[in-house]
Amino acid sequence: MSILDRLSNLTKATIHEVLNKLEDPILMTGQYLRNLEEDIASTENLIREQKTAAKVNEQKSLDASRHAELEEQKALDALSTGNEEAARRAAVAKIHYQDQAEHFAANAKQAETQVFELELRLKEAKEELVQLKEKRKELAERARKVEQSSQAECPNFSRGTYSGAAARGFERMEEKISEWEAGISKYGYSPFDSANANANPNNDPAVNEELQRLKNQLSSDKDK
Repeated sequence: MSILDRLSNLTKATIHEVLNKLEDPILMTGQYLRNLEEDIASTENLIREQKTAAKVNEQKSLDASRHAELEEQKALDALSTGNEEAARRAAVAKIHYQDQAEHFAANAKQAETQVFELELRLKEAKEELVQLKEKRKELAERARKVEQSSQAECPNFSRGTYSGAAARGFERMEEKISEWEAGISKYGYSPFDSANANANPNNDPAVNEELQRLKNQLSSDKDK
């Protein structure tokens, strides 16, 4: 046998193997199951990441809240000694930490919400995986029976008409491609700007309001 003949036979064998794989629904359902298992594993990793993010942001929010309380006390102490400039700086710092605490708390809440949604999707995907594995067993058994029946009843040649296994194979391929053609559709911190903390706070309404509140609180405490 010449090299050209060998290459020709090898090419034909490769083509036949590809066509058989394209035609095999059991092979395709196996790939669908593997894809679903990969999606499940990816979702489980994402859930772990979001749980960690929620815990980290919760801790950051608590730390920022404690800093805000300390800065408020500093402001009160400064006002009690008449040091309004120091009190103003402490008020600026308190507002900064309050903003941070709110921001981190919002991040934690968002992560917790995503965990909840992902866990629902994961539960549904795992249930679907079990169902599809059972369905694949059923399809495999049906395919086996069809193959046995076809081999027992029909020859591989057409006897002059389009009724043999080879012709039916072409018909099945055409039907499958038509199905593909008809079904080709399937299913984006806004962190606190630290530069603002360095800006002149004298004209900041929020700082003035906080400073006045602290003055009133200090005055009220003295009256008692």
